[in-house]
Formats: sequence, structure tokens, C-alpha cells
Amino acid sequence: MFLRRRSFTVLALLSFSWNFSPAQSSSQQSPSTGDITFRTTVRRVIVDVVVRDSNNQPVHGLTARDFTVYEDGRPQTVLSFDVHDFNSPSISIPPNTPHLPPNSFVNIPATPERGPLYVILYDLVNTQVDDQIDARRQILKFINNKPSGTRFAIFVRTDSLYMVQGFTEDKNLLFAAMDPQNPKPHIPRVFLMSRNAGYGDPVSALDVLTKLGEFLEGIPERKNLIWMAGTFPLALFPRKEDPRDYRGEIQSEINSMTRAQVAVYPVNVRGVIVNPEGALTGAGPHMGVGGASVGTSASNPATSATDPDNGGMMQSVRMEGLGDSVANDYMVQTQLAKSTGGRATFSTNDVTAALEETTETDGNYYSLSYSPTNEKNEANRRSIAVKLDRPGYQLSYRRYYYTGALLSQTSIAKASDTPGPSPEAGNSEEDALQANMKHGAPMLHDLLFSAHLRADGRPLRATAEQMSQLADQPAYFQTRHKDKPLKPLAPVDLQRYAIDYRVTDLALKSKSQGDKSLAFEFAAAAFDAENRMVNGVVNDAVADNSSGNESSKSGVFRVRQQIDVPVNAAWIRIGVRDKLTNRIGTLEVQLPLVPESPSPAVTSAR
Repeated sequence: MFLRRRSFTVLALLSFSWNFSPAQSSSQQSPSTGDITFRTTVRRVIVDVVVRDSNNQPVHGLTARDFTVYEDGRPQTVLSFDVHDFNSPSISIPPNTPHLPPNSFVNIPATPERGPLYVILYDLVNTQVDDQIDARRQILKFINNKPSGTRFAIFVRTDSLYMVQGFTEDKNLLFAAMDPQNPKPHIPRVFLMSRNAGYGDPVSALDVLTKLGEFLEGIPERKNLIWMAGTFPLALFPRKEDPRDYRGEIQSEINSMTRAQVAVYPVNVRGVIVNPEGALTGAGPHMGVGGASVGTSASNPATSATDPDNGGMMQSVRMEGLGDSVANDYMVQTQLAKSTGGRATFSTNDVTAALEETTETDGNYYSLSYSPTNEKNEANRRSIAVKLDRPGYQLSYRRYYYTGALLSQTSIAKASDTPGPSPEAGNSEEDALQANMKHGAPMLHDLLFSAHLRADGRPLRATAEQMSQLADQPAYFQTRHKDKPLKPLAPVDLQRYAIDYRVTDLALKSKSQGDKSLAFEFAAAAFDAENRMVNGVVNDAVADNSSGNESSKSGVFRVRQQIDVPVNAAWIRIGVRDKLTNRIGTLEVQLPLVPESPSPAVTSAR
């Protein structure tokens, strides 16, 4: 995705004066006298922990003192501890609030949000036809009764991976995306071409996880990825028939997923198998080859909480090398889930109940973070173990991460309490807004704003310069050939949209800012019906608060932004980031807009 930086068209502002400048990073701004920030490189590892009791119910009321975190067997100091309760809703629009004017929007959810983010991956390639039909029926049954406020996105894998519905809590939208009575593009009633589209292929399965990881990277909070399929072809150990060893790629991908706070929940839709493949080896449901419990070694059935392989990944590797069977498939599911902090479901005919449990039970979790005592940056694997000072509880959490080549470090300000993306994730704060400007990403409301969108004039044919700029966008990508120059894109009709933002200073101002000049990013991106970005723009803004006027300390800041959008666009996503605190707000609007009366002409500042 490419957001082009441009300058603003500026409106007169209420009780405040603004100066707009070309894009510049916050590091280029001169600090005020005596305000010195020391920067250092710090690695922060975030671990989400789901705790269940013997009845598989979530455990509430735990504190940081109840947990002990180990890295490579060494205890670590917990630096932060957060409780995420599924039944604690987010902010929402108060009841009886007057309706907004046409084409006016706020980034406050109409229904209180609850739980983390959930992604359903409906993998038709690795699911037999009969199982496809039943799995879809059970997904629709779950959607009809899903808890209010839970946000889901749906991806379907057929000849490629497609997002058929972005994050929403709306049951009607989710149901419509999967409704077989009204099939949507890229989601057939049944998919008959799986053998030609990568069935049982670890490379294509890994590619799917990579694409999902790229989409979810940078989106804040925990994401539960529910992978629904009949087989999970991730060969965790090289086999004779494999052309190459994929261990490195798989472990790297698991590292990337967990770094982005993605927990994988494989759900096997085959149901209870009466005579499973591999039965002659002594395997059974929820058991490994030879009857050993999943995640343990036949020679060493008990694993210590500080064992570097307490996630059982290498055990899965050894079992995978013994041949293909249902038991091995279950083993792969279990260890994929265990390594990422999720949970595997198999040998059940009630997929709907599995979805309900994954949503509500595992919507409760604790987030811990620590800075490793081992500060070396050599490329190696670090194991993670979490112990609870209370017996009889089950813990799910990520089991390792990689340093060095597989893990970027981020410079963070020690002297600041500025929130931002996980330093382990390697995202700079300047990238935070762009990471959340993808079509289908969830609405963010850490920073609150309202916006009015309107079509500015009628569509006009794009100029050669405009088409040259559009050529950078994914929707207009052209393959480059050494011996052939790129042909200019054929002109398309563009509609200009004006976006009027309103942000209150109470939303922008914080105690940590003091008297610093406010600095913001405003972004807009348009997408076509295939979810490809057709144009995008991001603008920097710096407030001039040198007047000392008391009235300027309280008011509404108004900004106008313009973006030229091809007439085939289906969505516009907009976002605001406070560069001093890295708080972000986003929302998404479906096109076309509702017709409305022309607004009075506004004189723009020069």
C-alpha cells in the first residue's frame, strides 16, 4: 500500500491557528529548551496468556504476582500487566443520540465492542467437498448467534486468498458474506478444484499464513485466527517426498504471527473419524503416535515449564517424519496452536460449539511484557515459559521468538510514556497509521474524531500526471520487463472528494505533551471492489500555539483534505494520528455517498 504525502487545503479553524508544512518526521522537530529525550534500543516482548480452569472456563481475578515468566529458563521481570475481560465492553455511541447528518461519521462504535479481533480463514482448498458444505452451515449457525460486539473478518481460500468481509460486528454483513443462497465473488457454493490449487501443499499453506500475517501486522491488540480446514499441510519436519526443508520458513512465519499478537486456532472440520488413518500406529483422537499425549515425548513424557521445547514443536517435528496420518495432522494442529498461544479443535462434529468457545472463553486473557535479561542480538531462538502460582489451571501462550535476523529492534524514548506499537514488532511510529489504513482493518478509536465526506464537483478525466501517480498504486501495478518500457496507463475518470475533519483538543491533548506544538497525520485511502488501493494520501500538520490565547486551549480543530478517486472505487478509509502520543483513530466509508444538497462555498486559506 502506498500513501502519497501532499500538502493540505486549509479551512479557517475555530478558536485555534494552524500552520501546515510538508511532511517531516517528529525527529526533525527541534525540542524546546531543557526538554531533552534520550533514546536507546530496547526489546520488549509481549506475551498474551489465556488461563482456563479444569472445566475449560476462563479464570478471572489474577494479578501480575500470580505469574512468573521465563526466557530460556531464566526468570524475567514483568514490566506491564493488562487484564482483558471479554465482558468489559468498549466505548460506544450513547443511546438516543441524534442521527448524524448525511455523509457524516464518527469513529465511535454503535455497539460496544468486546473481546479481541477474530479472523475466520475458510480454507476450501484443504477441505473435502462434503465437509465444505457442513462447515459453511455451522459457520452460518455461529454467526447468527455470535455474541454482540464481537468483531470478525472472513477470508476464503480458493484459487487464491480473498478477504470477503473486513472486520465488523454486524451479523448481517458477516452472514451475507457466507450465504450460499446469494454466492459472493470468490466464495463458491463448493470448490471442486482444490487438487489444482494447492491441496496438501505446505508451500501454499505457508503463503496463506504469510499474507494474513502481513494484513494483521501493525493492527493493535490480540487477533485470534480461526483456521477451518480438513487438513493442515504444514510439514514441520523434512520428509523424503518433500523437495526441500521448510522448517526455517515455518518457524519464521510463526515468529512473525506471534510478534503481531496473532494466535492460531486450527479447527478440523472433518468431524469424528470412526476409522482414522494411522490407527494401526496406536494413535487416537487427542493422542500422538504410539499413544503418547500430544506435546510430550514417549521417552520423556513430562516436560518442565522451563524446558526450551515445552511447546512441543520439536516433538511435532519428530512425529511428522513418521508418515502421513490423521494423528499426524492432529499433531500439527496442536503444535501450531500451542506455539502461537491458540488452541486446536478436532475429532468433534460440533464446529459451532468450537467457534463459540474460541470466541467467548479465549476472549479473556492477560497481557504481560518483559525486557529480556539476555541483551545479545545473535540470531537464535528464545523459548518462553509462563508459570502460574496456582495449580490445576491450563495456560495458552506463545512459546518462543527469534532474535537477530528474524527480529528487528526499535528505538523507543526511555524518558517518555508515549504509547505505540510493540518494540518487538519492529514497526516505527511513523508506520503505525499506514499499517491501520488497510481496507477491512478494524475501526480504531484511541483518538476520537468526526468527518464529513462529500463529492467535490463532477468526475473529470485524469491528466497524464495524475495517471503517472496512480501507477504507483496496487490496483494499477504493471509488470516491468527489461526489454520493454512500461506503457502509460489509459486515462480514467476521477472524482474528487473533500474530507472535513473535526477533532477536539480534549482528544488530542494529553499530560505528557505539555506545551509542545501539536503535530498530526491525516490519511485517506480509496479501494476498489477487489480490495486493492486505487489512491492514497497522507498529510502532516503542525499547530501554531505560540499566541498564548487562552481561548485557543479549548476548541475544535477543523481540517479539510482532498483526494482524487477513480470512479470505480468502493471504499474510502480515513485516519488521524497524534504524532506526539501515537494515538490513532480510523474509520471506513462505503461508496457511493448519500446524495445531499451542495454546501456553501468555503474560502480556503493560502
